[in-house]
Amino acid sequence: MASIGSAVYLSTFLLEKNRINGKGPSLLVSDWIEEAGEAGFSGLEIWMNHLLFSSRSEWELIRDRSSEADFPISMISAVVPADSSDKSQRYRDAIIEACDYFRPNGLKFSLPGGKGIGPESLDSIKEWSRDVPREIGLLFDGGENAGPAEIETARKVLEGERYKAVLHPFLFAPKELEKALTVAGDFIANLGVQAKLGGEWILLEDNAAENRRIIAATHAKGFKGTWSMEYTKGAGLKGEIIEDLFDNAEKDLNFLIESHARAAVGR
Repeated sequence: MASIGSAVYLSTFLLEKNRINGKGPSLLVSDWIEEAGEAGFSGLEIWMNHLLFSSRSEWELIRDRSSEADFPISMISAVVPADSSDKSQRYRDAIIEACDYFRPNGLKFSLPGGKGIGPESLDSIKEWSRDVPREIGLLFDGGENAGPAEIETARKVLEGERYKAVLHPFLFAPKELEKALTVAGDFIANLGVQAKLGGEWILLEDNAAENRRIIAATHAKGFKGTWSMEYTKGAGLKGEIIEDLFDNAEKDLNFLIESHARAAVGR
């Protein structure tokens, strides 16, 4: 992959047309590993539901194909419930099992509902996270609207070098993003790529000038963490086609690479 100074992962959540309707996964992760590597992504971020509802033979196939393609399973992403119900405990146990099996670099976790960065919930998740293998980093995703105040709340609770956070840069204005990166500093370790215009997900090139300013801001602030392609044009629309979503994610990857190159030479 052409260098932008950090790794860019493809999230399997982006490809999943049943991401929010509760019908269960519509794809096998193993089918997309070779293609994602050939497209130029640095690694795969696997949505936990793609593991929870798949067979152990699929887990083995994911790991084998990842090894054969030299394309790492870099991250697992999951919504981690903080309540004490048996169902939630089983889900948290499944996340631990997946982390033990795949040994990704990071576990990206969020709270149910994508809101409410409450210290009490975060304290509960921090206690649980002690069972995640120590070499796996823990990245808190506070959701689309998590800005400087929310990130600061998370940092006060999630103390320690192991804990980092996620921002979604294309949902900020450039100046707002600069402020968020300044306040958060190296607590931000991953940037989730999801851009909107008129209430719909778009290609980065569909709002090119604004999105280049966003990328330039991350470059100017010296961001050296990872990026994850989480949404792209076509997501959430009726009749989603996985192949089209993949092609659009590849377009966004190429836009990101090209825009970083421009920012590096001040264009």
